Amino acid sequence: MLTHLKLVLKPTAKKLTILLVLITASITAQELSLKEAYNLMLIKNGDLNASQQEVNAKQEELKAVKGLRYPSLSVSATYLNLDNDIEVDLNEQRTMVSGLLGVADPSVLGDWNFTLQDKNLGFASADINWPIFAGGKINAANKASKINYELSENHHKIKTNALTIKLIDYYFKLKLAKEAENLRQKVYETIQLHNEHAIKLFENGIIPEVETLNAKVALSNAKRELLAAQQDVSLATTAIKNLIGDEAFNTTSTNFINPTIQPSLNEFQQEMIQENEQLKFLEKNEELAKVGVKVENSEYFPKVALFGKHTFWKDNLDLLETKWLVGVGASWDLFNGFEREHKIKAAKHKVLQVQQLEKQAKLNLLTYTEKLYNELEKQREQYNSLATDLALAEKLKFMRTRAFEEGTGTSLEVIDATLQLTQIKLFKIKALYYYNTTYGELMVSLNKTENFLNQI
Repeated sequence: MLTHLKLVLKPTAKKLTILLVLITASITAQELSLKEAYNLMLIKNGDLNASQQEVNAKQEELKAVKGLRYPSLSVSATYLNLDNDIEVDLNEQRTMVSGLLGVADPSVLGDWNFTLQDKNLGFASADINWPIFAGGKINAANKASKINYELSENHHKIKTNALTIKLIDYYFKLKLAKEAENLRQKVYETIQLHNEHAIKLFENGIIPEVETLNAKVALSNAKRELLAAQQDVSLATTAIKNLIGDEAFNTTSTNFINPTIQPSLNEFQQEMIQENEQLKFLEKNEELAKVGVKVENSEYFPKVALFGKHTFWKDNLDLLETKWLVGVGASWDLFNGFEREHKIKAAKHKVLQVQQLEKQAKLNLLTYTEKLYNELEKQREQYNSLATDLALAEKLKFMRTRAFEEGTGTSLEVIDATLQLTQIKLFKIKALYYYNTTYGELMVSLNKTENFLNQI
């Protein structure tokens, strides 16, 4: 923005002050188009950034669930210290044996108290486990995780659309406030000039003093309306700054688009049913509910897994001579008190629930589209009719002003004509505001945000 500013002379305190003033003025006068404001919102808005983190988390969870298809490998180690060695005392049996052998002293046969396991022992092993069949539960878990990831993307898009509609409203509300402020400023200047003319005409004895009082009252009202319009601009600017996170913004550069004839209502309604993100959200939830039914059905099937173990280190564990083993295991719940049946029915009810919500959502979207379409047509008709009224009001104001200056009209007539012209201009600007915000809401709801931003 400031690349054209160059300080060719030696910097002095005065020159530096001027440069800082230019930089400050450039920043405070920053203009943003609606598209630029939209891009800033996508980057800086905290709600959208938080929503994007949810999408990232679901993406990582999807990758994690894919690990169910692969074997799991683990390493474990154990070292134990028992209170005593594990021993077997067979000395009594030794005495019996010595009697049978005719040995007078059993000790001749030795000590038959054997240590089976030293009290200090340890081992380490590597284990592998690989589920190869779970009744479809692994496939269902992967599909459910994928749908949950898509739902998070869908939810992020819904939030983005909602904030975009709000941004469009705030942006054009600021533009409306700016236009109103400019209009109020012109009205104030016009009535101020009229007040000065009234004073001169009174001093020359052309009009009575009461006419100057009317002009003064009108000037006071015009000043109050101007201050109110300036306050509206300040509030609208603050609202956009909070939404897009840019403190330097204070001026809009995107103009209103003039109302035009739109395609048929039926075309918009069909497109709404196909493209609306909220309806897609319900469709994804229906898919997820159907996956839930498959998960519950998987409980009827056995679970089969391969497993293996390799002991690669042992200490004082003479009883365990095998170094490795492999095998296959299976489990099958044959009866669990009808729990599975009821869970399957519950999952099916969830499917029906989402289907009913989806059905009602389609009806609501058709009504919503019709409402927006009718609002567009209403504002287009008002805008076109106000163009004729504006020409008549401008002519009336001109005639009333001439009549007052010639002494054949009153100050009230001039003021009324001025305010009537102002009111028509305000109505025309408001018609543009409502048309643009409604059209923007419709386009965003149809997933045509980029088209709308490029169009305006």
